[in-house]
Amino acid sequence: MVEPVVPPGMRRWWHSRFGAAFGRELLLVLGLLAFYKYGRTLVSGESSTAVDHAHELIGFERDLSIFTEARLQDAVIGAGTAVEWFLNAYYLFAHVIVTVVAFLWLYARFPKTYVRFRRVMVLMTFAGLAIHLLWPLAPPRMFPHLGFVDTGRLVGPASYGKGSPYHGFANQFAAMPSLHFGWALAIAWAAILASSSRVRWLAIAHPVLTLAAIVLTANHYWMDAIVAMFLFGIALLFDRWRLNRARRAEPEHRQESASTRASPGLPIRT
Repeated sequence: MVEPVVPPGMRRWWHSRFGAAFGRELLLVLGLLAFYKYGRTLVSGESSTAVDHAHELIGFERDLSIFTEARLQDAVIGAGTAVEWFLNAYYLFAHVIVTVVAFLWLYARFPKTYVRFRRVMVLMTFAGLAIHLLWPLAPPRMFPHLGFVDTGRLVGPASYGKGSPYHGFANQFAAMPSLHFGWALAIAWAAILASSSRVRWLAIAHPVLTLAAIVLTANHYWMDAIVAMFLFGIALLFDRWRLNRARRAEPEHRQESASTRASPGLPIRT
């Protein structure tokens, strides 16, 4: 049987960073998004527990004097539906689009930062989903008697329910923590870390807009964002530990390589 001849250019491409390696990283990104979206559905039946947890969280925010989400949302709604539509659209689309663009941009332009960004994102996602499973939480929009408005249903576009792109597999009881906000923080951090351009500071707008989108659409509480920020901080500490460990190991590896080159193997006596 004659084996197919692979052109040298195709072989070089396949073994380059944009061949098989890129395919593996792309599968990782898509898998992370799918794991985040589908993994949340594992607690979709915990409605009564999620509501109880929401009452506990609201009481906790009241004790801290930070239960201001409904009042702020009411002020935004009073400014007109255009603002709420933009926030709903940002909540629905930017989370996926900006994340994918950030992964591709960092992989192509800043491979070292990409490795750190990927590590932080994976750690945050697994930790966040663990909390989703252990502590399901109903979002603010499910409590209209407290002044919250489901602007996704009222104004659109909707992130949950009929008419939503995620209808059928989005879990509405996975409000704690907000991985929307956690991922946005990681993207801004990576962009500022990777680039030297002054434009990189514009990346801060993404977590700011995301925070406005998750709270002012009644999809999350302030505490959801605070816990996400805490997970992001833990992920950064882990990343720093891994980075320092790799830096300490690098001189030892170089010394071992130099010793091997300087001391060739002795002839074997028979």
